[in-house]
Amino acid sequence: MVKRSHAKRRGTRTEYSVRDMFREAGWAVIRSGGSLGPVDLVCMKEGDVVLVQVKRKAGRPLYIADGVPQRLQGFRVMLVVDFGRGNLRVTPRRHKVKPQDGIPLREFLASHRAGRTGQVCR
Repeated sequence: MVKRSHAKRRGTRTEYSVRDMFREAGWAVIRSGGSLGPVDLVCMKEGDVVLVQVKRKAGRPLYIADGVPQRLQGFRVMLVVDFGRGNLRVTPRRHKVKPQDGIPLREFLASHRAGRTGQVCR
């Protein structure tokens, strides 16, 4: 039982880290605390809305049983995985996601500032 609580706290801290990175990049963010649904964060900036599912899997591939939807109620959903040691990545939605898949979250956020959104998480 203690392990589960510790893992939940680490997951929550990861959600806060991702939330803070979006906020620092100028996004308005709503966190769906304690959510067991398909998204953890709703991020909005300049008419763009991105729903974010955050996962944590330090150093190893992440296996997703149910997958993460491409869209939810017409909004795109992106998967952000924390592979540990600062390796936060916007990754593709597939059964097995490896630590080198996708792009760093900071790169995604920088590309949005430059007006190049959409190609990574659509």
